Amino acid sequence: MDYIKQTKQRYDELARSHEWRHTELTPSLVVRFTAMLTGERILDLGSGAGRDTLTLKRYGVHVQGMDISEEMLAVAQQNVGDVEFQKGDFRNLPYPDQSFDGIWANMSLLHLSRHDLPVALSQIKRVLNDTGVLYASFLTGGDDGFIDGLYYAFYSPNELHEIFDKSGFAIFDELVSGDSVHLFLRKK
Repeated sequence: MDYIKQTKQRYDELARSHEWRHTELTPSLVVRFTAMLTGERILDLGSGAGRDTLTLKRYGVHVQGMDISEEMLAVAQQNVGDVEFQKGDFRNLPYPDQSFDGIWANMSLLHLSRHDLPVALSQIKRVLNDTGVLYASFLTGGDDGFIDGLYYAFYSPNELHEIFDKSGFAIFDELVSGDSVHLFLRKK
């Protein structure tokens, strides 16, 4: 079984459990993100059970969620209600070019291998409009591999700068906090 299928399967198993859920979303990150937007069409990329989707919706943007786990999407639909959720793979986004004014990828792209992250970034670049904002967060200080059945890739801030630069993104705001890196980016 490849690493994506195994991670998806584990998220399917965890969907109705409370074990996996992040309990805190820093409101200042959402405020920062929404203040940077030039439009209101947002994709919550890796929406999981919809926690961030609901938070973004409360900030008055038109948000859609996308995840690879059907079980997570079912929980998200129950939790959020009148928001469109779609199954999809980060490496082949099921949206037309320039569909979104912002993409929120909170601790989701870290589930891709170093080989697949640039593929996903090319897809993100394609569906993000020219003035759009990408928020992406990652973990640092670990070894790539499976933790509790979920695949994680760990990057240093410098590695992320290089990867995003090569993928056609410019970092215009960054927050490094403990073992996490939060990036705000635009297309070059």
